[in-house]
Amino acid sequence: MHRYLRAKGIALLAALAGLTFGAWFLWPAPDPVTLPAGQTLAIAQLEPLARLPAFSLERSGAPLTNQDLRGRWAFVFFGYTNCPNACPATLGILNHVQETLRAQGLEPPRIVFVSLDPQRDTPAVLARYAAAFGPDTIGASAPETALENLLTFFGVTYARKAGPDRSDYAIDHTTNYFLVTPDGRWLATFPPAEDPDAVLEDTRTLLRLRIP
Repeated sequence: MHRYLRAKGIALLAALAGLTFGAWFLWPAPDPVTLPAGQTLAIAQLEPLARLPAFSLERSGAPLTNQDLRGRWAFVFFGYTNCPNACPATLGILNHVQETLRAQGLEPPRIVFVSLDPQRDTPAVLARYAAAFGPDTIGASAPETALENLLTFFGVTYARKAGPDRSDYAIDHTTNYFLVTPDGRWLATFPPAEDPDAVLEDTRTLLRLRIP
């Protein structure tokens, strides 16, 4: 009798597992993000809408977390304040995009500048640096271990290049930047900025997409 009941129990569990698997298999996957017919992107590349990992970054005031990015589009860019060329050029272009979209009556993405140099880029230093690229630019950083998940997520790499003394060094780093949706998902990657008009047009196109 016990053997019979045990067999029936195993059969019932197998049936339930099959139903669960079948429901999962038949459940429709989210529609991928696609451009409307006839539209193209000049330089940006669409990504598969992955949600950003949890993070907590130091800035002037309260820490910057995922929750702080909710409700607004955001450009996320990694660099450092002593960067001689790529960082100020990219932030300047993104600020130009912000100002142009705002003048056209659109709410632009905010700029989140994440420093890879927390030893020199203190919250106070980052606040002053970010302010030079408009009031809607946030500067933040964190120790390397706290940045690891975010760097891996975006595929950002960097390496220090030693200078004449320990305090004098440069950082080679990924200069792509990333557009994040108001609900905290990575939508698109932009290559190193060179053409402000291309960045502007692609941003305008992306902001108009219907996001599933």
